Amino acid sequence: MSYTRRVDVKTRTRARILDAAERLFAERGVAAVSLREIGAAAGQRNNSAVQYHFGTRDALVRALYEDRLAPLNRRRLALLAALPEDRRTDLAGLVDVYLRPLAEAMRDGSHDGHYARFIHRFTLEGEVLTPPLEADFAGGMRAVTALIADALAAAEPHTPPAVHSARLRLMQLLVTGTLADSERRLADGTELPLPFDGLLTELGHAAVGVLRPHGAARHG
Repeated sequence: MSYTRRVDVKTRTRARILDAAERLFAERGVAAVSLREIGAAAGQRNNSAVQYHFGTRDALVRALYEDRLAPLNRRRLALLAALPEDRRTDLAGLVDVYLRPLAEAMRDGSHDGHYARFIHRFTLEGEVLTPPLEADFAGGMRAVTALIADALAAAEPHTPPAVHSARLRLMQLLVTGTLADSERRLADGTELPLPFDGLLTELGHAAVGVLRPHGAARHG
């Protein structure tokens, strides 16, 4: 077998393992799935296939995030760069930058994809990657989350930071949960309750309402 062919086989195997891990983690949670189960679901007869390609469970989860997040990060950074300066304190605009890339990935992904459901499960379980993902994968997410936090602090300077942090997590769970449900509907062949653009608009309004339940967001 030539070197090029060996590389291609290894790349395809790695992709199958990532797909299987995404599905099983989404369905059952990261801690509940063994590496052997992932390998079997990916069609690998070797019980150590996942360890061979990724090493550890943590390394597999990181690789899954890096593989899926890189294009979302580029999209989020582009949206943030296109946001006018006077809208960088506008929660509605910032929330759109936060949720649109994941929503588009949910809409445009394969019908057997589970990424939105995996993200929701990971968010729900409060998992933390150590060390944190590099900027190439999560820089856009960190930037827009920081701007949302700054906008909340400026709009409600007397509200304790812990309250703002709690609202931000509620917003994240709302977004990922809604998109996970939408992904499941699309996978089952069920229509979304609203056309995609309408769903995105309503989800954005709801997310802003969670962040500022006692005051309307300023629209620029």
